Formats: sequence, structure tokens, C-alpha cells
Amino acid sequence: MDKTTQELIEEIRQLRTELRHMQEVVNSLVNIVMEMEEPEEYDALPSNQRFLDMYN
Repeated sequence: MDKTTQELIEEIRQLRTELRHMQEVVNSLVNIVMEMEEPEEYDALPSNQRFLDMYN
């Protein structure tokens, strides 16, 4: 099932368009996170040592 050159070019265009849309979504999410207030409300480390041990 070989694709023609034109089909491949069209698929590349479509993938580039989808990639641009995904970049816009990621940029929007990053902006939302960066604008969040009171980042101190989240603990940097879990308080339970067992939780830490789970990843070792």
C-alpha cells in the first residue's frame, strides 16, 4: 500500500496543522498555570515517607 507523493505531502500538511493546534493548546495551558495565584498552597514534598519510598 504505497502512498503517492501528493498523498504524503497532504498528510504532512495536515500533521503540521495539527501540531500548530497542539502547540496553541499547550501554550494556553502553560499561561494558565503561570498565572495561577498562591502557588504556596501546594506542598513541595509529600509529608508521608511511605509515599516517597513508593518511587524508590
